[in-house]
Amino acid sequence: MLDVGRLVVKISGRDSGKIGVVVDNIDDTYVLIDGQVRRKKCNRLHLEPLNKQIEIKAKASTETVVKELEKLGIKVKKTKPKKVPGQVAEKKQPVKKKKLKKSKK
Repeated sequence: MLDVGRLVVKISGRDSGKIGVVVDNIDDTYVLIDGQVRRKKCNRLHLEPLNKQIEIKAKASTETVVKELEKLGIKVKKTKPKKVPGQVAEKKQPVKKKKLKKSKK
């Protein structure tokens, strides 16, 4: 029922109501989805399959999924990638603290 490339609507959680694509079948209970939703594994019971299916390979990249969805007229919001442990973050300039003037009494 939920083959790779099947368009689905997430029906529970913070991404509910958004369209995704099945990217990989993990086991009998979970699939990997991507699209308007965050790329993550999802319980099959939390998905409603649509009639449309796109041609993608199993474990396709996010860029491939986004291109195929845009061909169908579905807009996908671009998100920032997760921080990788051990990756050096950009250095921020330290904030200078202003000295408060003491009032004379």
